[in-house]
Amino acid sequence: MEFTYNQIVHLNAELGEKGLPFHIHLKNSRSAGIEGYGACACSGKEELLNQTIEEFFLKEGIPIEFSENGYMFSPIN
Repeated sequence: MEFTYNQIVHLNAELGEKGLPFHIHLKNSRSAGIEGYGACACSGKEELLNQTIEEFFLKEGIPIEFSENGYMFSPIN
């Protein structure tokens, strides 16, 4: 499974609607990175961010896994 640019655009819009101060960057079709807008703005919102990302891609039929550092994610084969 692969990510599309369109999915990332829609996910970023959803993050904005939920007031989550993060931006997702498509690294390639198999990985995406998470950028926060500042430590103070992001603090305490990581769990909601991860939940939002997981739910978004599950609706798209793509289960994901996060990297150990939590700043990247990719589809599970």
